[in-house]
Amino acid sequence: MKSMDVLLSAFGLDPLQGFTAISASQLAASYFPAVNPELGTLVLEFESGEVAERAWTVLRKQYPPDHRVVWIRDLDRPSQEISLGDLDSEAKGLALYLPPMAEGSSFEALQDTVAHLRAPDGCPWDREQTHRSLRKHMLEEAYEVLEALDRSDLGGIQEELGDLLLQILMHAQIAQEQGNFGMSDVVAGIRAKLIRRHPHVFGEVVVDGVEQVLDNWEHYKREETEAGPLEGVPRSMPALAQAAVLQDRASRVGFVWASIDEGMDKLKGVLDGSQSEIGRPMQAAELGELLFAIVNYAREIQADPEAELQRASRRFRSRFSNLLQALGDQGRELEELDLAETKRMWDDTKELNA
Repeated sequence: MKSMDVLLSAFGLDPLQGFTAISASQLAASYFPAVNPELGTLVLEFESGEVAERAWTVLRKQYPPDHRVVWIRDLDRPSQEISLGDLDSEAKGLALYLPPMAEGSSFEALQDTVAHLRAPDGCPWDREQTHRSLRKHMLEEAYEVLEALDRSDLGGIQEELGDLLLQILMHAQIAQEQGNFGMSDVVAGIRAKLIRRHPHVFGEVVVDGVEQVLDNWEHYKREETEAGPLEGVPRSMPALAQAAVLQDRASRVGFVWASIDEGMDKLKGVLDGSQSEIGRPMQAAELGELLFAIVNYAREIQADPEAELQRASRRFRSRFSNLLQALGDQGRELEELDLAETKRMWDDTKELNA
């Protein structure tokens, strides 16, 4: 390869200005470019068209297609400025230089901003926060992500994921200030866990389908923690979601109904038991058993009870709003209707939402 000094001169780069140098083969062996987009990146040693094609694919996961790059095929020809997306998929050459992306586009820049907020010259509110005080914000942001997902709102998903990421960074920053752990420990820990629990990807284990992947995950988890299958299910989860996770965990160690019909029989049994005394209302504990049985039945038919109840709630919101709108158009109030008319108008709103 030509000397680095000659190559830097051809690109007009000053070594003191800071940039990342990486080989095309390193990129080709990756799935995401391990470079800081706020620094310039110099890609070297395009050994083959296959390596080049893979390197372009990886780089385009970090840089937008219209990002302008400088491409040198050889030192006897002038450099070429071109959009990354316009590079030939198998273009071979000497080196490629990607100028920095906009300031603030790296994960490290976001970490710096959060650390600044917590610094003595930062924000009084952010400096006062603790793991405990931020708890409610973590929960709120997670729910806002879910709401954006349910709306299939891509712009909303992007924004809400950022808000959720801020909460993660705040907790990591607080822990770092207290000398406990930092964001690099969080990242290293989850990466190691992913590799450890995916030996079918990063090792030699062979799996036959998704179910075996999930079963193996639980097996490796129990090996690592020596905990029972129900350990680690947060008690603060919403009740329906918690019941669904508990039952799914139990099913993976063999605690399952024989069939969907058996699940329906269980539901009927709970209902019959609550009605064994004529005129006696269902007791609170019996209601809990019924809800738990419904969650188990949902698992049998591969439905998410939390999501389905959310959808039912949304349908109710919409139908109830339509009912009030129809009454408003007539200059009437809901309290004025008798039961029969209320039922008729409610059925009409179902047709509007069909």
